[in-house]
Amino acid sequence: MKTKWIAYMRSAVRDWSPNADAGWSYNGRQLTQAYRLYVLALANAADQAAMNRLRTDPQLGAEAKWMLAAAYALNNNKKVAKEIVAGLSSTVSPYTEMSYTYGSDLRDEAIIAEALLRMDDRTTGAVVVKRIAEHLGTDGWYSTQSTAWGLLAISRLATADELGKGVSISVTVNGKAENRMSKKSVMRIELPVPDGKKKVAVTNTGKGILYVRTVRTGTPMPGAESPASNGLAADVRYQRMDGTMLDPSTLEQGTDFQAVVTIQHPGIRGDYQEMALTQVFPSGWEIRNSRLEGTESAQQNSWFQYQDIRDDRVMTYFSIGSRKQAPYRVFLNASYIGRFYLPPTVCEAMYDNTVNARSPGRWVNVVRTGEGRAAK
Repeated sequence: MKTKWIAYMRSAVRDWSPNADAGWSYNGRQLTQAYRLYVLALANAADQAAMNRLRTDPQLGAEAKWMLAAAYALNNNKKVAKEIVAGLSSTVSPYTEMSYTYGSDLRDEAIIAEALLRMDDRTTGAVVVKRIAEHLGTDGWYSTQSTAWGLLAISRLATADELGKGVSISVTVNGKAENRMSKKSVMRIELPVPDGKKKVAVTNTGKGILYVRTVRTGTPMPGAESPASNGLAADVRYQRMDGTMLDPSTLEQGTDFQAVVTIQHPGIRGDYQEMALTQVFPSGWEIRNSRLEGTESAQQNSWFQYQDIRDDRVMTYFSIGSRKQAPYRVFLNASYIGRFYLPPTVCEAMYDNTVNARSPGRWVNVVRTGEGRAAK
């Protein structure tokens, strides 16, 4: 499998053209090619010819230069690597990319740190890694791309300085002490859910520096979720199959209806990419899979990149232009009698936590035929 993958990557780097991948920025295309070359070098299958071709591009951007320098350093050519990045700044102005290479200033600084450490420049590399650690140590939100690259840069420095030699601690909960040890650099401990005030103390019994982080997670009580609209609006309505409005609070068993979510871009920023709409439905409702029924065209959905239809939810992935709106419909059937909880409908940008919208959840009922009319 690895052999076939390397063969494919070699073909990709040799066939690459700076004008390929329409819609991508020129810097994005360069960085993608540089990343391919870097990964090939990691696999001990560096393509020197393709590396030299990219290196001679007169318009090669700073991000691609740092990535290419890391590839050269991996290929035991640190002199050329240093020449490529000579005079470049090791700092990056703040930015966030919602698609394409999913870049950010944190991700780019991690690439810079990777290149510096591969070139054995630990002094400058440590300064960059310190900035990365400060970013990751805050309560700020970072995408998986930024977080992964940031941790990679930190682990590279830790490995180079032989810091990852395990953890040795003593944990005291309400006066009861317990010693813990691990050969790994990270240890996770489950603490009891407090039914009052509990005192927890952590003592570092090892030789290295210990960083302690407490994480508390939970699920809001049903009905306690608050609606949200941050740089995005989501209008959730329920309609009969003929398009007339419907109150889903009480539905007669066997009723066919549709959930209509209209996503609105308010236009305060540019186009949004990589959006995720998640609709979770009560267990008393069945999703009518329009693909199997052959009624997909009747839904009149806006364009989407991918839609995942599961037993209890539909997840739709799309992009939306500034000041545009996009309706998405799901056909449903009130199948099982009972009282069920309808969770919130959530839409968010997968790579920008400041863009999101959420509707409140509520309780719904499915009743026997005739009971719904009697209740009204």
